[in-house]
Amino acid sequence: MYWCEGDKSEESRTYRVALTSSEVTMLKLFIRWLQHYYGVKEEQIKLRLHLWSNINEKLAKEFWSTNLGMPIQNFTKSWIKPKGKGKRVHPYGICRASISSKKLLEEILSEINNEFTLQHNK
Repeated sequence: MYWCEGDKSEESRTYRVALTSSEVTMLKLFIRWLQHYYGVKEEQIKLRLHLWSNINEKLAKEFWSTNLGMPIQNFTKSWIKPKGKGKRVHPYGICRASISSKKLLEEILSEINNEFTLQHNK
C-alpha cells in the first residue's frame, strides 16, 4: 500500500480533505469514513480522475462511479497526464475523492493531534 500526503504549504492551502488512489477499496473506505464519522453528504464529495492519454475518460468514470457507488455528477474535470509522464498505467486511471471544507480539515487535524498527544503522554 502507498500512502501519500500533500497540501503542506500555506500559500497553496486548499482546505481539502482528500485521498487519491488506484484502489477502489481504499477510496470506498475513505468515503464511508467521511459519511459515517463526519456526516459528509454524497453530493459534497467530488471525484477527479488522473488519466493517461490512452484511457477512455467516459469508461473510466463509469468504472469508478459504479465501483464507488457515487453518481457521475460528482466527477469534476479529469486531469490527463502528458505523454511520457509516469511509468505505471492503471487501466481506469487514479481517482481522487475530496471535500473542500476548512472546518472539516481542522476537525480531523485536531483529532489526529489530540490522539498523538494522548499516545505520547502515556
